[in-house]
Amino acid sequence: MRNNLEIALKISSDLMTYCHHHGATDYETKTSEGEEAIMYIIQAHPVKISAEQLADITKKLNAPRQRDVENDYWELIGESDTFSELMLVGMSCDEADVYYDGTKLVFTLLRYH
Repeated sequence: MRNNLEIALKISSDLMTYCHHHGATDYETKTSEGEEAIMYIIQAHPVKISAEQLADITKKLNAPRQRDVENDYWELIGESDTFSELMLVGMSCDEADVYYDGTKLVFTLLRYH
């Protein structure tokens, strides 16, 4: 399995790319590792998404974690246009919260050890 830094960079990159495709020009990322979990917070603005898009990304990021997918995550990304990178992010995390206020989009993800 990849180390936590590589995983953090990939998760941040995928979420920032999503935000960029929806108009973001300003980003903040934070990763903090605790005894029980690693927390990722990615904020971006200005972002313009619909309620439907917000529901879709929230659903994808809250896919159940599949630890075996983490090992293949790196190979799966970019191989298929039909396999959602955001779904892979969700399957690599235990919890996800998505906040959107009309311009700012904030992702908070947890990966338990």
